[in-house]
Amino acid sequence: MDRIDSLRLFSVVAELESFTKAADRMGMTPGAASKQISALEERLQARLLERTTRSVRLTDAGQALLDRVRPWLIEYEAIENGLVTETGKAAGLLRVSAPVDFGAARLIEPVTAFMAKWPEVEIRLELADRMVDLVDEGYDLGVRIGHLTDSSLIAKRLAGACMTTIASPDYLGEHGAPVHPDDLSRHLCIIDRNKPAPNQWRYTRGNEIVEARVNGRLTLNGARAAVCAAAAGAGIACSPAWAAEQALAEGKVVPLLDGWEPDHRDLWAVFPSNRYLAHRVRLFVDFLVDWFKDGFEQGGAKR
Repeated sequence: MDRIDSLRLFSVVAELESFTKAADRMGMTPGAASKQISALEERLQARLLERTTRSVRLTDAGQALLDRVRPWLIEYEAIENGLVTETGKAAGLLRVSAPVDFGAARLIEPVTAFMAKWPEVEIRLELADRMVDLVDEGYDLGVRIGHLTDSSLIAKRLAGACMTTIASPDYLGEHGAPVHPDDLSRHLCIIDRNKPAPNQWRYTRGNEIVEARVNGRLTLNGARAAVCAAAAGAGIACSPAWAAEQALAEGKVVPLLDGWEPDHRDLWAVFPSNRYLAHRVRLFVDFLVDWFKDGFEQGGAKR
């Protein structure tokens, strides 16, 4: 690791107050990060960080160094990104977070296509259904579906994500089909905890809006799991159309509530507010915008 990278690592450790988190962001082991900081302290003949089992804090010398090098590192990053932009090249590690089901079903293809176009970019794709803290956990970009609440992030809309209400023919044969959203309260509904309001399904028909309170015996987390449960006859599910398309095509489930539109959700690319956003991040966001410009309900854009 050269001296600039050592200073970068020191800055990240100071920001995150953790060798483990800093090492993950820099793509190295915590042990290697600790050794690099120790080497930096040896070279400067000053203790920069106070290490305990629970935290890492700056010493007075460390704070003085950070105050001097942070503006320089920002400027250096800007110069580096500017030169890369001028040459049109992209390189380095791109850390991306996405939901499990959507990431596996719809994001792998554009990720692979982007890597083919930019062979010097390495992508670390982490699939998780929890709300990932992009800044604290060191991600460059997050792909999210739904209504955004974190105002500290920059968001770029990629596409609309339509929802569909479904059930199996066997379930409908035994329980009948709802014709109005209010009827859902008398049915077994499959509750997906990944939704922001799992027990509140919102529908519109023209200017009419209905908030249906739903309940059921099965609660789970995941769009595909909800579709599979509906196909098995466990009840009625309201899931993203992309997750249900195969089951619908095979006749395992059928659409319900004709004329009523479930609450619409959007697909977003979100990233931390950063004056000097890395060129590879800008390129990937633009690539996703183009990839999903025709939507993704039927497999996404094809290349």
